[in-house]
Amino acid sequence: MTGASVAVFLVLLFAPGLSSVLKSIAFRIRAAGKAELVRAEREPVGNAPGGRRTRKRGRHG
Repeated sequence: MTGASVAVFLVLLFAPGLSSVLKSIAFRIRAAGKAELVRAEREPVGNAPGGRRTRKRGRHG
């Protein structure tokens, strides 16, 4: 067998496993992006710099 045919054989041998790994990685990336969007939608508009929420003081504060 030549070097090229060995390379083709190895690619065909590992293609199914590699495909599932790539699909898993893509799924995790999409899930992380969706979670970030959900967090951004839940976040109040009046946040202080640094990610801490400001607390308005009323009469008791």
